[in-house]
Amino acid sequence: MDESDMSEPAVAQPFLPFLFPLLNEFPTEIRQRLVQNGIERHVKADTVICSEGAKSEHILFLSSGILSITANEDLGKRAFLYGFMPAGSIAGLQMLFNERVNTYCLTSAVDSHFLLISIDDLLQALREYPLAWQACAKELATGVKFLLNFVNLLSHASGYQKLRTFLGWLERNAQAYPNQVGLDLSQQEIAARIGLSREMVNRMLAELRKGGYIEQDERGRFHILKPLPKKF
Repeated sequence: MDESDMSEPAVAQPFLPFLFPLLNEFPTEIRQRLVQNGIERHVKADTVICSEGAKSEHILFLSSGILSITANEDLGKRAFLYGFMPAGSIAGLQMLFNERVNTYCLTSAVDSHFLLISIDDLLQALREYPLAWQACAKELATGVKFLLNFVNLLSHASGYQKLRTFLGWLERNAQAYPNQVGLDLSQQEIAARIGLSREMVNRMLAELRKGGYIEQDERGRFHILKPLPKKF
């Protein structure tokens, strides 16, 4: 994340470290040092925060707002949408171990506030207080689980099976976490999440509605009314 491309430092909305188990794992002195040495930013909706392939020296801690995570932005409307980051999310922890290059594009879906902490500062804090590595590992494990679910989704050869699997995931998450970010998706966003054209997704969703398999509520969330057919 290159802070040179950001808006002016935020002053109206304080950073909230208690949102992040990783930061709370550190002793007060170390945590305060990390936050004080960090760079707070507030950005308006539709601001590109980091670009895929750009070098980065910071890890992002999102305290409010929503960020979209995309790849292959050069494809325009066919860019791949990984999903959305809600407040309390951290982006860039993999750069503690790997090359310091962004492997995705982050864009603010709404006005958002975050803290950029230097990778070197966080590594130094972890050396001083190794017990915090467990919280770091939990964050990374959550990301790995998310990516494995995507690999499973994209492994389906059939476009309909990708959509069927994704709708099932949306339904399960809506029931378990009704306030979760990223469940109210447009048909274009669904297409971007599963790597299909909007036209194909629109056609399949229309047929599923016609068959009484799904409905869309006033928030834009899809709900499965009866088991989806195995074949389209």
